[in-house]
Amino acid sequence: MTQRPNIIIVTSDQQRKDTLGCYGARYADTPNLDRLAENGIVCERAYCTNPVCSPSRVSLFTGQSVGRHGCWNIGVNTPQDTVTIAHRLRNAGYRSHYIGKIHFQAWHSPPEHSREHCWHIVPGSKPNPRPPQPLFSGPYYGFETIEWASGHTRMGLTGHYGEWVRGQVDEQQFASFARLHKITGASFGAEACDWDLPHHLHNSVWTADRTIEFLQRHDASQPFLLAVGFQDPHHPHALPKDFANRVTPDQTPIPSFQKGELLDKPPHFAQAQKGEYCYQGEDDTTIDNRLMGQLNGFDYSSVSIDDARLSRSYYYSMVNLMDEQLGRIFACLDKQGLAGNTIIIFTTDHGELLGDHGLWLKGPFHYEQLINVPLIIRWPDAKAKRVNSLVSLADIAPTLLRRSGVAFGDRELDGVSQLPVIRGDADSVRRSLLVECVDNERDLRLKTIVTKDRKLTWYHGRKYGELYHLDTDPNEITNLWDEPDCCAERAQLLSELLGNLECLEFDRRGSRMGPA
Repeated sequence: MTQRPNIIIVTSDQQRKDTLGCYGARYADTPNLDRLAENGIVCERAYCTNPVCSPSRVSLFTGQSVGRHGCWNIGVNTPQDTVTIAHRLRNAGYRSHYIGKIHFQAWHSPPEHSREHCWHIVPGSKPNPRPPQPLFSGPYYGFETIEWASGHTRMGLTGHYGEWVRGQVDEQQFASFARLHKITGASFGAEACDWDLPHHLHNSVWTADRTIEFLQRHDASQPFLLAVGFQDPHHPHALPKDFANRVTPDQTPIPSFQKGELLDKPPHFAQAQKGEYCYQGEDDTTIDNRLMGQLNGFDYSSVSIDDARLSRSYYYSMVNLMDEQLGRIFACLDKQGLAGNTIIIFTTDHGELLGDHGLWLKGPFHYEQLINVPLIIRWPDAKAKRVNSLVSLADIAPTLLRRSGVAFGDRELDGVSQLPVIRGDADSVRRSLLVECVDNERDLRLKTIVTKDRKLTWYHGRKYGELYHLDTDPNEITNLWDEPDCCAERAQLLSELLGNLECLEFDRRGSRMGPA
């Protein structure tokens, strides 16, 4: 293949690897992504750069570490001068478009702070303003045009998606979509809900519809970069009442948790499980001191097995719904004759704990369920295979740019091109990779180094840390940080971590020390 390829980057939101049949989920019904995997490259050791949405997404589209691009948490805007893969490909003649969830800017912010998330048309809200017409449609961080949606379930009826729904129903019907019918007794984040929104108006259907429209109308003489951001399976775990293709609770595995396993972990792990990170003020009001990626004071240790299985079944069913819509997109690619010269990347921003280790949602816990993410690459001129080498989501941008023949400076990106692995010229291009997390409200700053069979997490200003042997303890039950026999190993991994950070620091100053 000599011509420049089309590129589609599909992202889901908060999706675990074990939601897909191609990663071993026997209870999942994901034939379209499984078919993509059969004909593509399945990465077993792909890792996000950060365990919450915005930082990870910005790393994916910039090829930069969190420390470099500066969007270190949700609620933080990506700097306006940030250069993304869309800028670089547009300058090389690509058409660029983004559909769905973007989340480069802070959610629920005033217009002067966040263009992406300033207009909210949530049904039933008081006041319930309509967005200005026409909705902002770009350019946006290098993308010529965008069709955006933000938020989730009833809070996601915003932007272009919200107006699409509103254009098909009357105001009374639209207001009814504010209702989520909780069918578990579990805390928010571990609940399951039925939703009055019908299947045909679901955000995954809109995302597929708009993607198909773009593919049908695109001028085939120009290569394109198309980003497609699905909203699911992010919490709350809610399904349209009329959606039939569901994973049942009896099919769903129970959370993996051993009594006492949090005792050797940093203190915020047990605090999060018990919901003890909120506290009473002097006037008996509850002070919000939530952990990054968590909610207000929910005791997850009280979630019953039945409720956990039901919540999990809804979560996995949300993936089934998304896969159904991806099938429509893949069929359109074939029908339009685009599949033969289109690279497809499917991944997510981060995983979800789903009760494993006694925890739900996301945040400053670098467990595999949260940072080891699905990554499937359909690369037209490469053989299908499964790879076990390390891949960072920051590697996607430099890999695509190299394949597209778009030059960039060696010091501009932190990711490493995975082209040698994709083409079979090398088994691996990484010795290690870095995952970062910053929770300023709790003064938690942690950095994790992941190698072939080890994982170490360092906490700034703390005496504690984490060290796991992933080859013999894949569930990360035993923290070896304080084990005398592991002192030398801990020192070696800390040196590896420091080497990664120093490499990034030299890049910022203008010198190159080579990839991690």
